[in-house]
Amino acid sequence: MEDWWIWSSGNLRTWKHECTLRPETTYMGAGFASCWATDAAERNGRYYWYLSEGSRRTGVVVSDTPTGPWRDPLGGPLLDEGLAPSGAYDPGVFVDADGAPYIVFGVWDYYLARLGEDMISLAGPPRKLTVLDPEGPYGAGKLDDKPYLHMRGGLYYLSWGCFYAISDKLHGPYECQGSIIREESVAEHLRYVGRPITFDRHGSFFEWRGQWCFACNDMSQTGDEHFRDTSICPIRYSSAGLIEPVLIR
Repeated sequence: MEDWWIWSSGNLRTWKHECTLRPETTYMGAGFASCWATDAAERNGRYYWYLSEGSRRTGVVVSDTPTGPWRDPLGGPLLDEGLAPSGAYDPGVFVDADGAPYIVFGVWDYYLARLGEDMISLAGPPRKLTVLDPEGPYGAGKLDDKPYLHMRGGLYYLSWGCFYAISDKLHGPYECQGSIIREESVAEHLRYVGRPITFDRHGSFFEWRGQWCFACNDMSQTGDEHFRDTSICPIRYSSAGLIEPVLIR
């Protein structure tokens, strides 16, 4: 992508385009055309948007509103190449129950670093997160890119696409629970052609008006992994804290 867009909705069905952030607003500069995955957070009345510089690094921009205008406070990356033995991109932002902010990132292996109170610095070095018996869209033993963290009922959920793992400790270890999207739970016209239904989902979880939801990539209508829609599905948790399979109809 050549830029990043922000949309708003009052019902998760109809959406309004609010703003476009162009690379020339950041240290990446005009002409940059690898605007990859992002995440955002609000803290102390300000909004922080973390941006993947392709598969290389992660930058951050700041605004007083969720729709901008945005400014680049660092003039360079927050997560630089070589920070950890994994890609320093595809960030996920998580605020723990005690208010401490973290950023998780990486591909194949995931690393977690505590953010400074200013949200634009690191308060400590990244720590590798261990996932027991991992699996992903590429098979057993392999994770994916775009990690995400959320918490519910005292449990931490580390996810990658539609796969997830659980721990009762932020730094793990995490026990893999498999995918919440399964072939039999997806309508025929929404299945992928030539790819597993779990491929390239880039998922995240959020609670909205008392309902937990799962948002993810979907290329079932385009057939092109470089041109993806977004699907949002309500989810339910079992009494043991497991996420029940998602029905996509």
